Amino acid sequence: MLSIFKKKLFGDSVTSSDETPPYVSAVICLMIEIARLDGKIDTDEIDEIKQFYADAYPNGNFDEIFEDLKAWTSHKESFTPFINIINSNCNKKLKLEILGNIWSVILSDGNVDPYEDALFMQIGDLLLITKDELSALKH
Repeated sequence: MLSIFKKKLFGDSVTSSDETPPYVSAVICLMIEIARLDGKIDTDEIDEIKQFYADAYPNGNFDEIFEDLKAWTSHKESFTPFINIINSNCNKKLKLEILGNIWSVILSDGNVDPYEDALFMQIGDLLLITKDELSALKH
């Protein structure tokens, strides 16, 4: 499955019915990186990521994709490919929903780390969402 995502990340963005849509994988990568900022990914954060995946792709195998993407993103230095996939596959309404889900991951461990907050704002900016809209999602 990881090779399929890599192909989609750097190649075409067409999926068949049995593949995870590329934007879902890109969002999961961002969620994983947000969850990692405090040095560990706890079970509450994993549960939030799993809920996003189940809502977006109910027929998928979360455990498989999560482990693959967690290992793969640990070697990435830029969010740009993930942002590009989301920008090219999602309208503003979906981007706001995605950011709401990312904020839920941040809140899930009961501690909003300043780095998580800053990264959330940066991701929102790259997704062309205004600071006012991002602030509204946080409240």
